[in-house]
Amino acid sequence: FHRDAANNAAQYIANQFWRSPRLKVEFEDFSGMRNVVAKLPPKQDSASDRIFILCAHYDTKANREPDWNPLTLEAPGGDDNATGVAAMLEIAHLLSRFDYEHELRFIAFDGKEIGLMGSRHHAQKATRAGENIVAAINIDMIGFNWKVDGVEVVTDAPSAWLEEAFSVANQWYGLDLTVRGTRDDPSDDSDHRSFWDKDYRAVSLTESTTPWRDSDGYEANPFYHTSRDTIDQINLRLVRKVTQLALVTLNSLAIRSSQKDKTAPEITIDSPTTADQNPVQVTGHFESLFPVEIFVDPGGVPARLDRSNQTYSANVFLNTGGNIVRATILDALGARSVEQIVRLTPEFEWQSALVFPNPSRQNDVLTVFRAEGNLPIDEMNVFVYTADGELVKQLPGVADRADARIWRVWWNHRVALGAPVAAGVYVCRFEVRVSEDTFSLTQKLAIIR
Repeated sequence: FHRDAANNAAQYIANQFWRSPRLKVEFEDFSGMRNVVAKLPPKQDSASDRIFILCAHYDTKANREPDWNPLTLEAPGGDDNATGVAAMLEIAHLLSRFDYEHELRFIAFDGKEIGLMGSRHHAQKATRAGENIVAAINIDMIGFNWKVDGVEVVTDAPSAWLEEAFSVANQWYGLDLTVRGTRDDPSDDSDHRSFWDKDYRAVSLTESTTPWRDSDGYEANPFYHTSRDTIDQINLRLVRKVTQLALVTLNSLAIRSSQKDKTAPEITIDSPTTADQNPVQVTGHFESLFPVEIFVDPGGVPARLDRSNQTYSANVFLNTGGNIVRATILDALGARSVEQIVRLTPEFEWQSALVFPNPSRQNDVLTVFRAEGNLPIDEMNVFVYTADGELVKQLPGVADRADARIWRVWWNHRVALGAPVAAGVYVCRFEVRVSEDTFSLTQKLAIIR
């Protein structure tokens, strides 16, 4: 509605693009509005027709103020969407220094706030020309969250792989952002939808799909679509982090997609095939030129990555016996797994060693000794001693019919010759044999009259 202001903004954006002489800058006029398009052509010997788009809208409004008049009153749009435009301009400036197999296209859209006009025009034009747009990354409002350094990645189902690309890059580069995926949110009406409508893959990066209200990790932006949406309200640290995330993700996608077969990540499992305790540390090496994540099963445990040495480690819990351990490496374009059988043969551990009833009376019929281990027990004996260490009785045990980890012994309080023992405190030593090893544990038993 205010063409002088809009044209001034468009000219400023074009001037910023022109800082990079390799960018081919043009205005895209339509319906009295103007997109600003900067293209980084593919390297000269490339035969690729693929296109990667990074975009942001530059038109603004302050319609949440009831008396706002777009012809006469300001709508500075500091967060919505100078943050997105600034991020796009800086990324364009940085990436224009490099050669890619594909075209990178940077677009500042007009008319977003009146029905996605600029992006619809560009997507329709691309469809008519049969352009092969691989991915469009839209940045729209990334600077207000003061509660959490977070970003929402809005996708539809066919574009979900792009959400994974941002999540992997965030972890790989240690950007310490909270990356939240949002699937096809009807409340988020931004320029990515114009590409969805033409069956292109697209995502939006945004502080919140509902900036006018509180949500998880986000407090409502009171300056959204008002004349108070100015730079002093913006969390510039957050803008920097999201800009870095978009930069490294776009760069990785543009390189990785041109060398899919040559640069697929590799992974090995280097840890031993036997273990004797839980959790088991699974270690290995990986090779990747691009951001990856590694998960280890059982349990889908995220691995700790050492990027410098290209190694990983994760602690997983295994069952006794043979286990299939699987390490899966993921990047934006797929996953690869390796497996190894790891046999867990843990050392024997006492689960319980019970004496009951305790105390026992001299004339009670029996005292029961019950032992349970974490492994099957091959043999058990209980040795009963006086407080002075004199052996009173050796009692051979019997295995539980249903579970060889459990053994029992019964004692009638009599010595070997059949005479009853005196009242007092006795020391009872449980002794079990597991394979070739012997383990013992002592308990006390009080016998009263």
